[in-house]
Amino acid sequence: MRRLLKWIDTLAEVTAVLAFAVSSVFIFLNVLNRYLVLGIFRDLAKTNEALRPAYFAVRDALGNIVVTADEVPGLLLVWVAFLGAYIALRKEGHIAFDLLVDKLSGIQRKCVDVLNATLISGFLLLLLWQSVRMIRVSGRTEIETAEIAQGWFMLVMPIAAMLLLLAVLYRLYDQLRADSEKG
Repeated sequence: MRRLLKWIDTLAEVTAVLAFAVSSVFIFLNVLNRYLVLGIFRDLAKTNEALRPAYFAVRDALGNIVVTADEVPGLLLVWVAFLGAYIALRKEGHIAFDLLVDKLSGIQRKCVDVLNATLISGFLLLLLWQSVRMIRVSGRTEIETAEIAQGWFMLVMPIAAMLLLLAVLYRLYDQLRADSEKG
């Protein structure tokens, strides 16, 4: 089980990094187009007629790419956020207040751990159910700036819900096993 979780963790990290990298490239191309091509290069092409064909070629080439540069990076950052939440949960990276729980006896600690995992799992199951519903309703609708279905971007929500649920249940199993070994 640990090997499978390690593989899933690596896949989530690689996917989050790739989503962030693609988002960054889109933003870079948008800034490049806005300030260099549509700013400096356009002004140079106005004063120097020999540069106009090159300006129009670069403007048209980048214009076709950067039309999505405002919408796609934001949608990709949703992938980064949800996968980052999973990675943080797996690596114990979330802020935790366990001072009170540490003062409890073994059985009380187990009860709090089970209650905590149950509440989080309930929320994640609700997120999974509602995100699947949302994808069924509007997942085929294309984003405004490209012919990409919104469902591809929304897909991270049910994936993250399942990953987070797996992480919560595995952490509970680990906590209960560690508590039983102590006591």
